[in-house]
Amino acid sequence: MIPKNLDRRRSRRERERGEESMAATSSEKKTAAEVVAMLDLQRHPDGGFILETFRDPSISLPKSALPPRYKVDRAVSNAIYFLLPAGEIVQLHRIPCAETWHYYMGEPLTVFEVHDDGQFKMTVVGPDLRHGQKPQYTVPPNVWFGAFLTCDIESFTEDGSVFVKTPGRDSQLHYSFVGVTCAPAFQIEDDEMATRESMKALAPKAEAFINYLNLEAAGSLGQKAEQRREESMAATSAEKKTAAEIVAMLDLQRHPDGGFYLETFRDPSISLPKSALPPRYKVDRSVSSAIYFLLPAGEIAKLHRIPCAETWHYYMGEPLTVFEVHDDGQIKMTVVGPDLRHGQRPQYTVPPNVWFGAFLTRDVESFTEDGSVFVKTPGRDSELHYSFVGVTCAPAFQFEDNEMATRETMKTLAPKAEAFINYLVPSD
Repeated sequence: MIPKNLDRRRSRRERERGEESMAATSSEKKTAAEVVAMLDLQRHPDGGFILETFRDPSISLPKSALPPRYKVDRAVSNAIYFLLPAGEIVQLHRIPCAETWHYYMGEPLTVFEVHDDGQFKMTVVGPDLRHGQKPQYTVPPNVWFGAFLTCDIESFTEDGSVFVKTPGRDSQLHYSFVGVTCAPAFQIEDDEMATRESMKALAPKAEAFINYLNLEAAGSLGQKAEQRREESMAATSAEKKTAAEIVAMLDLQRHPDGGFYLETFRDPSISLPKSALPPRYKVDRSVSSAIYFLLPAGEIAKLHRIPCAETWHYYMGEPLTVFEVHDDGQIKMTVVGPDLRHGQRPQYTVPPNVWFGAFLTRDVESFTEDGSVFVKTPGRDSELHYSFVGVTCAPAFQFEDNEMATRETMKTLAPKAEAFINYLVPSD
C-alpha cells in the first residue's frame, strides 16, 4: 500500500515530462555559450573554458614523496570540466601525472601525443564505439600531448606530415565538452609547454601537427568530411546500442556487486605504501585507477564505502542516480547525466569514506524527499535501458578496502531512508 501523503514525490507524469524534456534537450543542442553559462566555466589561458570541480583534501602528497618532475606538494587528485570550441586547440605540453579524458557531449575530440621515441599517436575521445572512438582515454605521465576537435581536421597523411583544416566552423555550434581527471592532482607549476624546435627534432615527420598545436590558430575543414563524420555519429545515436553490444565491444566483465566493468588504467608511475595513507587504506596501491561501468535496468550498485574519492562520468545511455548516506544521517541524491538544464551533471565526485550506491534514475518512479518511500518502475528491459559511465579513483581502488553496508547499520544511521536502504542493500 502506497501512502496517500506523498506530496513531495515525483509522479509518473513528472517523470514523463522529464524524459520529454531530455529528448528536447538532446534535439535542441546547447550552444557553447549556454554550457559555459550553466556550469560557470572560465576562460583557460591556453584555450577553451574550464572549471575545477573537485580537489581531494583528504590526502596531501609532499613533493619529497613524488618523482623528480613534480615541482610542489599537492592533493592526491583533482577533476575539471573542459569545453573546447571549434577553431581552438589544447597546445602541446606535458605534465608528470596521468591525465584521463572523459567524453560528455558535443563533438569528438582528438588527443595527439608525441612520445620520447619520436612516435606520435592520435586517439579520438567520443561516443562512436563502432568506429573506434573511446569515451575514456588516459594520457600516460610525462608524454607530450595536445588536443583539437576531430572535425576541425578534414584529412591528414598517416605520418602526420600534411593535413587539411576545415574552414568556417561556428564555435558556438561546434565544440567538445569533456571531463579531465588527474592523479596526483594537476599543479600549474609542473606544466611544461612544448617548443616547435624541440618537437620537430623529436618527431620531424609530424611537423604539420606540431605547427598546428603550438600557438597556431586552429582552422577548419571542407564540409564533406565534417558531414560524413556527423552522419556517422547520428547513425550511431539513432541505432542505439544494446547493453550486450557495449559489453561485447569493450570486453566488460561481470562486477561482483552488480553491473559490468573493465579496468582501463592503473597508474604504474607512482606507488603509495599503506604507511603513507590514512588508516582505512588496507594495502599498498597505485596513485590512481579508472574503469568503464555499465549498469542495466533492474540492477544496482550496492551501498558500500571506500576510503578514496570516486568520480563518476556520464558517457551514454540513461542517467544514473548516486545515493549517499553521510555520517550525520543525511542522505544525498545526485543525478549523473547529460541534462544540464534540469540539474543533471556529467561529472560527480563521491567524497572519501561516504556510504553510497547507485541505480538507474528511471528505475524509480517516485519517492519522498526524505527517502522513506519510493515506487519502482515496472517492466524495464535491461538490454535497452542502461547507464554507461566511467569511474576514476585516487588513490587507486583496491577490493580489500571495499566495505559493504548492512541494513542494520544503515537504518540506525538514516532511519527515514529505510526504503532506499532496503533497495540498495539486498537481504541476501
